[in-house]
Amino acid sequence: MFSEITQKNKLEILGKLTASLSHELRNPLSAIKLNLDYMNMSSADLPEDIKESLSNCIEGVFRIETLIEDILSFSRKSKGTHNPISVNEITQTAVSLTSARANKSKIKIDLKLAKNLPLVNFSKNNLLQVFLNLLTNAIEACEGKGDKVIIKSYVKKAKGNEKVVWEIKDNGIGIKDEDKQKIFGEFFTNKNRGTGIGLTVCQSLLEEKGAQLAFESQYGKGTKFIVIFNNDDKGQGDE
Repeated sequence: MFSEITQKNKLEILGKLTASLSHELRNPLSAIKLNLDYMNMSSADLPEDIKESLSNCIEGVFRIETLIEDILSFSRKSKGTHNPISVNEITQTAVSLTSARANKSKIKIDLKLAKNLPLVNFSKNNLLQVFLNLLTNAIEACEGKGDKVIIKSYVKKAKGNEKVVWEIKDNGIGIKDEDKQKIFGEFFTNKNRGTGIGLTVCQSLLEEKGAQLAFESQYGKGTKFIVIFNNDDKGQGDE
């Protein structure tokens, strides 16, 4: 009993230290990103090998930012402002932010977004984080194994209710049957790099607003993640 209490105390202290360290890393990381973006503005005049190195550095900073945000979201309850927002608009932003990674890996992102989609009541930053996590995972799953990621948005009608649905499907490596019960668990990952908390964060952020996160996967053929929004307090539709 005493050892369990000691271990719990260690985890609480570790969580606080990790969150504090993540905050401290943000300032120097922002300076690095600013300088890389400045250099990238003149990349047309650089040799190809330098361009590639610069691109790798920018991608690395993006990965670190994503990991820091995952850690901070995991360590504290979200306080994001919830407003009626466009799922399609957030999707476009996520695709724009990951396009360099996808292009470098020769992966096509195919968008099939429904017009006049109802707005959902959600935090814009939180939803962007969810979409970025799922899109980054899909791109990584396709690297060396597939060549396409398909993103859909549509309205599902059931029992007189309308639900906004967002899907992302890759034709990558898929998930093994023995791992399907573990993927939403804390710190589970099959990646050589990563914290294993990305999907846990996604699920937590979505459940805060009554949205659901599910998946379908066949090992060797690909994976599809499905987000179903609670649209009881929806706003007006996209134009």
